[in-house]
Amino acid sequence: MAKTNQKVSQQALKKAATRHNWALQWCWNYERMQASGFAYAMVPVMKELYTTEEEVCENLERHMQFYNSHPGTSAIVFGASVALEEGYQPEMSDSIKIALMGPLASIGDTLQGALVQPFAYLISAALANNPYPSNLLSIPVLLVPFLIYFWARWPFFWWGYRQSTKIIEDVGGQGDFNLLRDAAQVLGLTVIGGFIPDILKGLTFKFTWTQTIDGKPVGESFSLQGLLDGMVPYILPIGLVAFCYWMLKSRRLTPVKVICIIALITFVLGAVGIL
Repeated sequence: MAKTNQKVSQQALKKAATRHNWALQWCWNYERMQASGFAYAMVPVMKELYTTEEEVCENLERHMQFYNSHPGTSAIVFGASVALEEGYQPEMSDSIKIALMGPLASIGDTLQGALVQPFAYLISAALANNPYPSNLLSIPVLLVPFLIYFWARWPFFWWGYRQSTKIIEDVGGQGDFNLLRDAAQVLGLTVIGGFIPDILKGLTFKFTWTQTIDGKPVGESFSLQGLLDGMVPYILPIGLVAFCYWMLKSRRLTPVKVICIIALITFVLGAVGIL
C-alpha cells in the first residue's frame, strides 16, 4: 500500500472539518444518506495519507457505505475517524463510525430538539407578540442559538480528533455525554412547561351564570373561569396539555389526529359560547 507515513497537515484537517460541517447533507439520499458528504469531507485527508490516486479512491469507497447521524454531533465521529485514518487503522475507522453514529445521533437530536429549539422558538414567539420595534428582537433570538449550535461543530471535530477511540468509553458508559443529554431533556421540558401558561393564557371559559328573580339579577354572577382560577391558576391550559399527552401516549394517536380532535372540541365549545 502506497502510504506517505506522514501526519495530516493542519490545513488538510481544517479543510476536512469545514467540508464535513458544511456539506455533510448536500448529497443526502435514501440509499446511503450522509455517506457521500462524509466521503467528500475525507478527500483532503486521504490525499495526504496515500501517494497514488488508486489508493485514495479505494479508501474513499469505504466511506461511501451507509452513514447517518445528527449533523452537529457527527463532527465528533468524523474527527475520531480522521484520527484513526491518520494512524492507518481503516478497519477501526469504519467500526467507530458504526458504533457512534447511532448514540451521537440520539444526543444531537436531544440537544437540538429539547434544548436549543424550545428556547429559541418560545422566547422569539413571545418577543414577536410585542409591539414594534421590540418585536424585532425575536429575529436575533431565533437565529443566534442556531448559529452557535452550528459553530460548535468545529470544536466537536477537534475534540473527536484528539479523543479518537476514547469517545466510545464516554458514549457507552456513564460519561459526560449521558449527563449532558439528561440535563438537556430536563431543562427543555422545564422550559416548555413554564411557557405553557403564557402561550395559552387566552384559553379561558366565557361561561357565566347569574341568578335572577323577576328578571332582575340577584347576587354575584358565577364565573366558571373564576372558579377554576380560584382552585388552580391556569388549570385549563395545563389540563389541555395533559389531555393531548394522554391521547399521544396512552391512546397512541398521531399528532395530526390530536390536532383535529382539539380543533373540533374548541369549535364546538366556541359555537355554544363556552370558550
